[in-house]
Amino acid sequence: MKSVALSKIKKAIKQFDLFGVELNLNINQQEKYRSACGGIASLIMIFLLGYIFTNRFISIINKEDYTVNAVVYLQIKVQNLKSANPNYNIMNSQNFMFAIKVNDPLQSYYQNETRTSYNITIQQFLQKSYQNGTKTKELLKFYKLERCTADHFEAVNFVDYSYIFKQLSSYLCLPLDYELYLQGGYNSEIFFFPKLIIETCKNESDHCYSKQEIVEFNQNRSSTITLSTLIKSSLFLSNETKNTLYHYIDSDFYLQSDFTHYSTSDIFFQFNKIKIDDSLLSMVTTSTEELDYWSFSLTNYRQFQKEVTDIDVLFEINLRLDAEQQVTTKTAQRFDQFLSYLGGMLKFFSALFGFVAIQYNFLAMRISLANVLYEFNLPIKEQGRVTFSYDRLLNFIQLKVNRVDELIGKLKNYAHQVVKLSNITRAWTSFSSHTRLMKQGQHDVGEHQYSKQEINEYAEKLKEMKENFLYSLIQKILDTKKQLRLGINFFTLVFYCCQCFQRVQVTRKLINQCDLMIRRDLDIVTILSKIQQIEKLKATILDQDQIYVFNYIPKPVIFVDQHYQISTDEQLQQNQLIQKINSQKRARVIKKRMKYNSQKKFAKIYKAYLKLKESKNDINNRLIQLLGPTMELIFQKYHELQEIAKQKEDLALTLPMPQISSVRSGNLHTYDSKQDTKLNIKITQKDISDDGNIEFQGE
Repeated sequence: MKSVALSKIKKAIKQFDLFGVELNLNINQQEKYRSACGGIASLIMIFLLGYIFTNRFISIINKEDYTVNAVVYLQIKVQNLKSANPNYNIMNSQNFMFAIKVNDPLQSYYQNETRTSYNITIQQFLQKSYQNGTKTKELLKFYKLERCTADHFEAVNFVDYSYIFKQLSSYLCLPLDYELYLQGGYNSEIFFFPKLIIETCKNESDHCYSKQEIVEFNQNRSSTITLSTLIKSSLFLSNETKNTLYHYIDSDFYLQSDFTHYSTSDIFFQFNKIKIDDSLLSMVTTSTEELDYWSFSLTNYRQFQKEVTDIDVLFEINLRLDAEQQVTTKTAQRFDQFLSYLGGMLKFFSALFGFVAIQYNFLAMRISLANVLYEFNLPIKEQGRVTFSYDRLLNFIQLKVNRVDELIGKLKNYAHQVVKLSNITRAWTSFSSHTRLMKQGQHDVGEHQYSKQEINEYAEKLKEMKENFLYSLIQKILDTKKQLRLGINFFTLVFYCCQCFQRVQVTRKLINQCDLMIRRDLDIVTILSKIQQIEKLKATILDQDQIYVFNYIPKPVIFVDQHYQISTDEQLQQNQLIQKINSQKRARVIKKRMKYNSQKKFAKIYKAYLKLKESKNDINNRLIQLLGPTMELIFQKYHELQEIAKQKEDLALTLPMPQISSVRSGNLHTYDSKQDTKLNIKITQKDISDDGNIEFQGE
């Protein structure tokens, strides 16, 4: 009971096995059919995958080859955020620089360039809005602008801006240690904004023109005041690994006014943030590098002007924070993503190369089976005409058989002639007493007379055919065996749709017929039906006791080596069993299918054919018929050649060559010269059989 319960438990557990192994047949001792085409496609696929793996793996380790277009190198995630109340951000010399240049018409008017008409400052304001609608504005700090140098535009490559570099000293820049705050909008609760103010000098220092001088100039001359700018902006380069930001100088923005107008402008700068994550594993979190930069577009500004009588402020420029913000997350490819990508590439290449290779192997496997099981009547194109291989083979065999029949017929006639004349010569010793009978015999035999040269030729042909007929035809069969093969023609046969070429069309039809026959013969219903027929045949031929013995098949023992010898126990004196097993040929229960691809193997079939033919058994006759008409005819004619050659040799040994013609009948009286006695011979010719024998009686 315990063993039964344990067996049931094991059986139940087996039902949950998710890793069962399929039971498959094999072909040529291989579980899968493989071909050179599939091997080439696999090698190309492995080479491409190896190249991609090596190249991308090195790129991951070195963290290089970033690109936006190919996600396999880098993942770029861009978020465009837009808010009516932008977040707090800081401007400093590391991420932004602003420079201006204002022309001073008073210097040319008064011919004095050491003095100026303007006082330029940048002020930081904080505006607060309350729920009752009131607003307060507070000046937090201010900076005076200073003469620009290359240090103010750090990280800018002035090789591309050589014309600006030459004019750099004429511009005024924000100080290197400045820090400005931007947040919110005009109606936000908290509104940080810097303001650039350009006003006339209010102090009476030596470097300023006085207010009276400015009024006098304005009354006497009208002139335009131009404010030009240099704005350091940055551009995100997603392809670069080291220099992610490209810094450039925008010099296209400018404003114009005069001493009679007040100009105010709002310039909107977009704040951008870059987050760079260089982690190689998704599960491992490392420090993320963040970069801030500002960008400016010429369309992101607005300007207002109004006419004034009191000359005080010329320009007011509010540096505002754009409502739109861009946050870019740059993530290097990780190992797990790379493996996922590699798996995707593997599937892609498998689908790409596998489509052709699988189609090729599928067709080649069926053709390979057909080459073993069937003969192909393949088209052969010669002199612009398509013929078929099997047709040509049968015509060739028939031609050889006809020549054999012709030679055998002539040799039979010659044998008849020799036998006749030999018998007559032995009986005829009196030539003069029977002149009339002599002439009649000469006339009868003369109709079938053969020359000595013809007889020699027939003998040589017989000798040649006796030796070479069978083997020459077998070799011709082996040479003519056309196996359907696939190569480059696979693409023509499968994918070429044009029916222009007759050979392609015929070969394609042949492949379809081959496929139909393989499908039919490999049908499970057909196989089971054949097994049932074998069982039925076994039950018909054998009785019940024979079936019991027949059904028992000893299992073949698998040894470590084919020549392994079983060792004998020293205590055993009688070891006949072991000696018998060691001497026994270790053959398989199921014999390997023999390939008839040599003359030697066909010679064995011929010897077996002779033995079956001699036994004259119904089963043997049916087996001979199953050889097929081609092989049966070849063996039959070869056997006839052997027999006629043997008869010729026997005839040459037993019968002398006659010197006279033949007779039909008559009485012949002769004397035996040795015994001096009289012989009375009565000659009677009977029907001559195929073997050429003649019966006669003597008295």
